[in-house]
Amino acid sequence: MRTRVAVRLLLLALVCLVSAACGGSGGYTSGAAPAATTATASATTAAVSQACADAAALKASMAGLDQLDPPKAGKAGIQAALDKVSTNLAALKTSAKSQWSSQITELDSALQTLKAAVAGINGDNLQSAVPTIVNALKRVDTAWTALQQQIDQDCG
Repeated sequence: MRTRVAVRLLLLALVCLVSAACGGSGGYTSGAAPAATTATASATTAAVSQACADAAALKASMAGLDQLDPPKAGKAGIQAALDKVSTNLAALKTSAKSQWSSQITELDSALQTLKAAVAGINGDNLQSAVPTIVNALKRVDTAWTALQQQIDQDCG
């Protein structure tokens, strides 16, 4: 029973890293701008808005991870939640294009490390897996903090 609590605490630590949703961004509003500039600004605003929406979805999936009850969800449920985070991160990577690319790449790598650590857990090795999971969570924390700072700066 103590080991299940440890897993839950580790998962809770992961999702506690997420603090604020990505807000919307304002569009280009000058009526005197040439049509090409307005069209470019509108396309840029739409791209930023989509990236911010995908960032909000990523935040929600990480929050969903927090809602898991590891004993009830089991290893498969935890892995499914991590897969959802990875899927939302992939969507953000696509919509953000080169924006935030290094932070997204690092978070993706950190999540893959955490997923591998969770995949390796069984009833017999949970205690020995805890340090690996903690290190993976620290890496996710660092990567998410860097990405979140950029998202907050660009999305509001």
